[in-house]
Amino acid sequence: MFSSLQSLLPISPLETISEHPGKAQGISLFIKRDDLLHSEIEGSKGRKLLAILPKVKQNYPGGIVTFGGAFSNHLHAVAVAGRIWDFPTIGVLRGEYADFQNPTLRFCAENGMRLLPMSKTRYDTDKKLGFESLQTEFPQSYLLPEGGNTPEAVEACKGISQEVEAQLSPAFRTRPIYLCTPAGTGCTVAGIIAGLSLPNSRVLVFPVSNHDFDTGTLVRLLPRGSANNQRFDLITDYTFGGFAKFQPEVMAFVRSFFQQTNILLDPIYTAKMCFGVYDLLAKAAFVPNSVVVLLHTGGMQGWEGFRQRYGASTSV
Repeated sequence: MFSSLQSLLPISPLETISEHPGKAQGISLFIKRDDLLHSEIEGSKGRKLLAILPKVKQNYPGGIVTFGGAFSNHLHAVAVAGRIWDFPTIGVLRGEYADFQNPTLRFCAENGMRLLPMSKTRYDTDKKLGFESLQTEFPQSYLLPEGGNTPEAVEACKGISQEVEAQLSPAFRTRPIYLCTPAGTGCTVAGIIAGLSLPNSRVLVFPVSNHDFDTGTLVRLLPRGSANNQRFDLITDYTFGGFAKFQPEVMAFVRSFFQQTNILLDPIYTAKMCFGVYDLLAKAAFVPNSVVVLLHTGGMQGWEGFRQRYGASTSV
């Protein structure tokens, strides 16, 4: 059954963006379209889930118990995976007053996910204890950390940087290369860093929030013995107030980017990162004649919740 799963996640395309603020400096800009990997399980979520699915199906008849917020891309992806590959899913929600009728949670429930709200106080306490109480309550289930953060997922996400390096022509591979990615829990980013092989490549990390996210977070997620723990920079100037905050300038950028490229960015992660990269390009912050690659991590389902929260101002 699982021998054919890799075919569901083909190598995502690497597309050229010809017009951008760094063009005068000879910079070549590309976007890695992980948003096109799967019609329902987008981007890095698919890569991370694919890495653990065989283990879940073979060893955990209770399926997956996992964690997320009210508009979680992760819960959305796990619910779809459970429906497609026929295993139970349980989503533990941070916050006991979540609106189960919001677009994301309604979708999760429609795809068979059982939703369990948990107070933030209990959530934080149980997290420190490794969610022992949930493991006792669901002994046949695999407890999947928030964001799909597992060693297997980090290993799977090494494929992102490896694919990019292979997709670039030989002429580009000799130039300085910057892989730019948004970051939530840091799992995808750790895989990208660990997967670097070209000596002139580096990862620029744009966290969606500076809360509980620092250089140490990423170093701890890297595989033991990784030689790449110095090959990234944390760019913290583009969090725009934290997770899922509406900012008119970011929304204006999303509209402009879509009009220019016909590529819609997600409003939570990739939009902030791309805004930041374009700002840095305009400020000549990159080495002239370098190669800059944007990673589109998917998460397009987030638009429904974003529009519900902020209304007509989010139209693209």
